Amino acid sequence: YPSSMLTSQPTQGSVAMNQSNGSNIQGFTIIELVISMAIGFSSLHLAIVSGESLLRNNRLTITANRIIHDLYVARSTAIMENKRIVVRKIGDEWGQGWMVFEDSNNNATLDSSERLLQQRQALNSGFTLRGNRPVKDYISYNGRGLSRKVSGGLQSGTLLLCDKTLESTPEHARAIILASSGRPRVTKETRDLKSRSCK
Repeated sequence: YPSSMLTSQPTQGSVAMNQSNGSNIQGFTIIELVISMAIGFSSLHLAIVSGESLLRNNRLTITANRIIHDLYVARSTAIMENKRIVVRKIGDEWGQGWMVFEDSNNNATLDSSERLLQQRQALNSGFTLRGNRPVKDYISYNGRGLSRKVSGGLQSGTLLLCDKTLESTPEHARAIILASSGRPRVTKETRDLKSRSCK
């Protein structure tokens, strides 16, 4: 046969296949692009919110540790100097700040003749710090490092530290628990916060 007769000719099936394959090569549609952008912005928003929450939780932990530190300083000073040392709130709420001082006349009030050891400023905006009845106004240590009221009775209670800008859950609150031995501890366990409220 002549060589020209052996040349293959495209069949109808192969033409259809080529057209089909060509139609698979295409860009994003407008709808797909809008959906992708929406997902991207949503992920960015979640990342920003998560970052802000992490930052405030870190500040909450730092504040709780500062309170614990001051209580331990007051207790150790009372033991070393065998004196009454008091940690007392400034103003109406603990969140307005607190001071640590020597209480030589055992009235839980800083008098002009008494030594001021430490003073803390008000907490960050949105943070609250409140004590239940036994520690509503002050925490007092005797020379043995035991927490005792000015009347001589046992003193144990809880200071509740909250971030009011976030949800009132254990993740956003800390309980500073004072034992009658004078030793404080901080916790965010639900069992320690369930009977207390940041509201």
